[in-house]
Amino acid sequence: MITLARFGRALLGAALLTLFLPARADRIQLDNGDQVTGTVLEQNIDQLIVETAWGGKITIKRSEVTRLFTETPRRIELQDGRSLDGTLQSQADGSLIVTTPDARIALAGLAAITAITAIPDSTPPAWTWRGNVTVGGELKAGNTQTDKFNASTRLVAEKKEQQRVTLAASLNRELNANQLTKEQYRASGKYDRFFHKRWYGYAGASFEQDKFKDIDLRSIFSAGSGYQFFDTDALRLSLEAGLSYTDTRFVVDEDDTYAGFNWGLNWEQQLLDGRVSFFHRHQGNQGLDAADNTLINAQTGVRVPVAKGLTASAEYDLDWNRSPPDNTNSTDHTWLLGIGYDW
Repeated sequence: MITLARFGRALLGAALLTLFLPARADRIQLDNGDQVTGTVLEQNIDQLIVETAWGGKITIKRSEVTRLFTETPRRIELQDGRSLDGTLQSQADGSLIVTTPDARIALAGLAAITAITAIPDSTPPAWTWRGNVTVGGELKAGNTQTDKFNASTRLVAEKKEQQRVTLAASLNRELNANQLTKEQYRASGKYDRFFHKRWYGYAGASFEQDKFKDIDLRSIFSAGSGYQFFDTDALRLSLEAGLSYTDTRFVVDEDDTYAGFNWGLNWEQQLLDGRVSFFHRHQGNQGLDAADNTLINAQTGVRVPVAKGLTASAEYDLDWNRSPPDNTNSTDHTWLLGIGYDW
């Protein structure tokens, strides 16, 4: 018969055994000899993000990692395009063994891996939303009277690796000595449909009005294909190209329409352990009827969190038209400082 005392001793022993058994954790060995234990959350092109019990989420440069051992199964993306779900074990010779539910697969080393992420849930992905609104301005009174205002917003709704909708709008307005010197409006929308984990087709439209550049309304309609190199909170990078149709109605000059091709780049990256967000977006459009029908628009900037959801931003915008209307410049440079809200 088991007495109460014996039962208590057995329970205490089980508790102590649990305390001293090794915890289930991933291990990362660094080139300086240190070892980090925790849970590998993500690896991208240049960093490894690990959840630790002692420091929360930490970021390790990928170049500093010499060996990697994971206990938690992860989605492992390889340089040759394959995706494996399993655990990783570094070997003494620098090679790796990926253990999947069905096999053990040998890899040449850490350089064979392009990304490590969580294994996607088998349930159909739901729509997720992210975006930002930014406003900025300048007001001077006295010897110089200047009134500047700018605002922009960008909204992305997506079902991961299935569909994505991107909407954007901006306005820039300036007055100098009570005289309007700039008034520009832009709006765009794009729909992406993924037919592969990284390849997608897209259809989009953009609209611009800027009467100081003699543009009453410029409409560009485009369709093509793109490739999503990375799509995580730490790094998003995509490149696309396709065909376009441009219709420009000028205030003074003769209206112009032409078919062409377009290209685009979207690059967003978290820097300094997420303390700075960098972005660069580039759109180009080339007419097929004439070499001088070239349009390029690019936005480059950084955002720095200042409070929950609130960010301070600095941005440089470039507009270039190889063949601008008469009495207008081919290049516009705009520097913007603002405060925004991200979600």
